[in-house]
Amino acid sequence: MVLNRIGLTGATGMLGRHIRAALEHEGAQVIAVGRGTAADGEAGTWDLANWLATEQFDTMFPGVQAVVHAGAMVQTAGPVDQGLMFDTNVRACVNLAQWAISRGVPVVHISSATVYEDIASGELQEDAATGWSGLGGFYGLSKLLAEDALKRLCRQGLKLAIVRPSSLYGFGLPETKMVSRFLATASAGAAIELIPPVNDRIDFVHAADVALAILAILRAEAWETFNIASGSPLSVRELAEACVSVAGQGNIVVDEIQAVQHEPVTRFGLDIGRAKHRLGWQPQSDIRQGLDMMLRECVHAGSRGLPRRVRQEV
Repeated sequence: MVLNRIGLTGATGMLGRHIRAALEHEGAQVIAVGRGTAADGEAGTWDLANWLATEQFDTMFPGVQAVVHAGAMVQTAGPVDQGLMFDTNVRACVNLAQWAISRGVPVVHISSATVYEDIASGELQEDAATGWSGLGGFYGLSKLLAEDALKRLCRQGLKLAIVRPSSLYGFGLPETKMVSRFLATASAGAAIELIPPVNDRIDFVHAADVALAILAILRAEAWETFNIASGSPLSVRELAEACVSVAGQGNIVVDEIQAVQHEPVTRFGLDIGRAKHRLGWQPQSDIRQGLDMMLRECVHAGSRGLPRRVRQEV
């Protein structure tokens, strides 16, 4: 597919911003849709909790070759309106997919590695068992249900690619997330306080690498499921060390009093062989490069610290 005109939901969220930038860099016109104020003069808005008629989608996404569905309501630390999250993350997928089927428009759906039944079982391939592990709260369940619904609609003619990123980070990441907290603390010259276990490993993937994978999917018209990860899981301690290194200040303090015997586990250790072989995709940013990009983008945005938390729905 030659990328000319692509629809994008969640355009103002962390990942959506990176997807839009990547598409526009390739010369594509992006019909960017957000929840609130239109992302640009030609874009519409869509509160994902609201059901749209076919004609409304036609108006919102005129002449698009495909739609990248990056919009979602994310889990927060406090109580979550599960009904609203279901409507936003599951029902909206069905709504979009039914329109896409009627118009022959492929959909690239951004899912999550939380859909795997055992996210700590080693290098998970795309055909590994899925199921709700409880990780990610109701958000994790909503992503699983959305995948299930979309896959069933493939039998009705939906062209669908599913992207399962590991743990996403990048400019625009909510300030409550571990990467944001560690980097902000180090940038302020303060101590990153770690509570054991500090050797558990997580695969962090930069949003720019996920965006490049989406470009590759669209170009190849590869309508299947892809794991997207860095391929290099980091321990919590290693993440903290990288933040201190990139910030050029700060230090690390481990609360050894709370240390317990613990066998380290790796979360989101995804096998990315399919994306490498079928898309020719490779992750471009290691953790230090990714963290450095976050800091530089914050400075460019005129912020002294890390970006304020993005809206709950992105």
